[in-house]
Amino acid sequence: MPRTIDAGGRLQRYDTRTRDGDLLTRTVLTANERFAVMLGAMAALPVDTDRLVREFGALVEEGIDPGLAEDILVQMAAYIGFPRAAAALDAFRLADLRRPPVDDVATVSDEQRYEAGITAYAQVNGTALATIRAAFGDLAGEMIDLTFRSFGDVFSTSSQPLPLRQLATVAALAALGGAAPQLRFHIGGALAVGVTQRKLVEAFIWVQYLAGMPAAYNALVELKQALASGSDAPPAYE
Repeated sequence: MPRTIDAGGRLQRYDTRTRDGDLLTRTVLTANERFAVMLGAMAALPVDTDRLVREFGALVEEGIDPGLAEDILVQMAAYIGFPRAAAALDAFRLADLRRPPVDDVATVSDEQRYEAGITAYAQVNGTALATIRAAFGDLAGEMIDLTFRSFGDVFSTSSQPLPLRQLATVAALAALGGAAPQLRFHIGGALAVGVTQRKLVEAFIWVQYLAGMPAAYNALVELKQALASGSDAPPAYE
């Protein structure tokens, strides 16, 4: 029986109306903030490489700075795992048609990596390490050491502003799903470093487009919980 419904066309119209008509006309986020949100959320999703290359290609056409994109995608390794972060970085490089740079890897001790990690993470929440040690130190002390060494590798090497990086993180965790405590923590961290409530809501509007309504509304639940728990939020919804 021949198809009578142009599903592909309908989906394309939805995309055009939602992305171009609804979302790209909004001005709450700066261009770089929007890029960070989209990079974090898309990297977190189980999207095939061809689609990811096309989506990142749209960002390239919009003028995204490759350095910003690579910094954000490297940071995502701490939240969505190395395989997805590496796949997203590969996809971005394919979209950007750039040769992968050759890293000049300096010799750094595990202790230096750990110290860099806790120093960088303290910018988001100064009590995080003590809280994690108290909760899990007797059960998984070595895992905590590895966690903060990895933060040293990805957090301390980024040149992007901390509020921008927090927007990327909350977008990735919201899109990833199943990470409510971590999402709430990083929403609190975002508020503490100056991200406004309005910009967080705007990030979740993009998450709704990229990962679906349940992911976006679950993120709003965590935002309300973070605010109710006394996060260092800006006083006004601005």
